Parts: sequence; C-alpha cells; structure tokens
Amino acid sequence: MKIFTISTFWNAGNHVKNCIESLKNQYYTNFTSYFIDDVSTDDSYEIARKTIDDDERFILIRNKEKKLSRMKIVALIVTHNRLPLLQEAIAALQQQTMPLEILVVNNGSTDGTADWLASQNVQVVTQNNEGASGGFFTGIQQAYQQGADWIWAMDDDTIPTPTALEELIQVAEKCQQQSIPVGFLVSQANWIDGQAHFMNIPDFKSSSSIISSMNGREVRSASFVSLLISKQAVATCGLPIREFFIWADDTEYTTRITESGLAGIYVSASVVLHKTASNYSADIYEAKPQEALKHFYGIRNKLYCRRKWKGEFSFWRNIFKHLFVFPFRILRKRRSHRWKFILINWRATLAALFFNPSIQLPA
Repeated sequence: MKIFTISTFWNAGNHVKNCIESLKNQYYTNFTSYFIDDVSTDDSYEIARKTIDDDERFILIRNKEKKLSRMKIVALIVTHNRLPLLQEAIAALQQQTMPLEILVVNNGSTDGTADWLASQNVQVVTQNNEGASGGFFTGIQQAYQQGADWIWAMDDDTIPTPTALEELIQVAEKCQQQSIPVGFLVSQANWIDGQAHFMNIPDFKSSSSIISSMNGREVRSASFVSLLISKQAVATCGLPIREFFIWADDTEYTTRITESGLAGIYVSASVVLHKTASNYSADIYEAKPQEALKHFYGIRNKLYCRRKWKGEFSFWRNIFKHLFVFPFRILRKRRSHRWKFILINWRATLAALFFNPSIQLPA
C-alpha cells in the first residue's frame, strides 16, 4: 500500500527540514511526499531542496504566486495623545475576521499611551511627534521592511467593523484573478450617526465594468482612514512625504499611486467608523483658533499638490487667489480671529512657493 503526504510551508525552513528528515527516517518507505512552498521570502525553498537532495520519494513544488488570504497583513495605526480612541481601535482590529499583525507608531504621546502599549501584544515604534505624515512615513516603511504584503493604514480614531478587512481582501483577490494591478483599496468611512464622513469621501472616477462587477469603484485619491496599501505600491511609488506633517499627505500619496498606473479602489462593503468630534471637512472659515497651524500645513500642502498634478498655470492662479481673494472671504465669513487666519493663509501661500520635498523609497 502506497501512502501520499502533502505539506505546505511559508518562511519555515528549519521546520521543513526537520519534517523531511523525519520522513526519511521512517521504517515504512512506500510513500510519496509533496512539499509545497507558498512563495517564501526567505531561504526555506532552498533548505527544502537541499534536504530532499536526490530522494525520489519527495516532490518539491513552488507556487508562482501567493494566495492573498495567506499574505502578511500589517494594520498600521498612528497615534498621539488619544489613548481611549487607540484602545478602541486596537480592540476592533483584534476582532477582525482575518489574521493580521498590528503596528502602532506612537508620535510622542504623553498621556500614558506608551505604558499601555507596553502591555499589549502589538509592535510599537516610538518617535517624536512628526505629525500624521511622519507617522505614516515611519509605519509604512517599517511594515514594508518586515515583509508586509498589505499595509492597512488608519488614524487612531478609526474603528473598523469586524469584516472591514475581509471585504477589502475579497475585492483584492478578484482584482488579482483579473490581472488588475492594485495600488490601494479604501473603505467606506462613516461618522457615529451612520452617515458618510465628509472628510473621507474619495475622489471617484469612472470605473471599468470589470471593477464595478467586483463591487468596487475606482478612485483617484483617498484618505488614510482604512487604506489598504499594496506592497507593489510602496515599492513603485515610495513613501508618504513626511515633511507635509499633517493634511493632504494622504491625497498626495494616493494620487501618486494612481498616477503610476496602479488602481485605487473604493469598497463600499468595507465599513469603518471615523470617530471625530463632529462630521466635518476642513473649513478655514469655521476653524477654531487652535486649529490655525493645521490650516497652514493644509494650504501649503494643497498648493504643492496643485503644482504637481495640475501644472504651473493652475498653481499660480491659486497663489493669486490665496494672496488677494481669500483674505476678503475670511474677513467676510469668519466671526472672529480674522487676521490670525489671514496671516496663516499668507504664510502658507508664501511657503508653498519654495516647498519642494523629495520622494523617498523604502530603505
């Protein structure tokens, strides 16, 4: 009687070696053993090949591509002094219906975040507060260096529903079957009342019939609120611009990805809660005084994006608007702190003239 065995492995060279050697030492020799390497990224395949040597009872197979459901997925959270929200976000990640690893970039929190994270089964990178942009720069690079196939990026106030990741991966698998190169997939972000969050509505474009049939919609850009980024996108397009500090870093990064020819896909079935204080989009006319610096970065960064993606004419036209038109709108629409925001607007506009950060590839 002949016996057949089948063993699959991924990045487990020593275990495979022990298994093969154990089979070789069996007294019963009438067997054939199949060993299938699921595209290991280390030397596991070579270890198996050398251990098998010329023993014809063993057949070594190497898959050409890895199944997404078995890929390494790293959920990345950037946090700063919002421990209760961070705790809720991590709890939601731990309830996902697909396996993942959790990586937290702690942007210099002083509210006990570091102590709490030390007691959790998550990876932590601690750095000075470099803003959301610096946090995503560090986190995406770290996850990529660790061999992540997909990086699921989000702020610490993003609470995914249990199937949010699975829904994204299902569409990614369908794209792979149709040979559609995917740069990122993005979830439907709702506020606490169940309505779409104004801050996180993607920039939609006409989708192909193939993508529409997958329950997805193609987008030009999206936010860092449940953004599943492919390894290919990071390798091809690099990292977010850390010098942005805050605001428009996600728009620039996702636009850079889609402009490279990789698809950006919105998946409505993947739902997350974005727990901001209110359902709003950034508006300088309603902003609180303590938010003035955010608007400095927002104006500067958006002008940089306009120059990069829309060209010099559009850039200079908007420079003119910010210098000579928007101040009158601020005077008319704001109820208080008018000159504070006029000065912020002028400073940011002038800064945009000389703002030209470089794009960095992962180390």
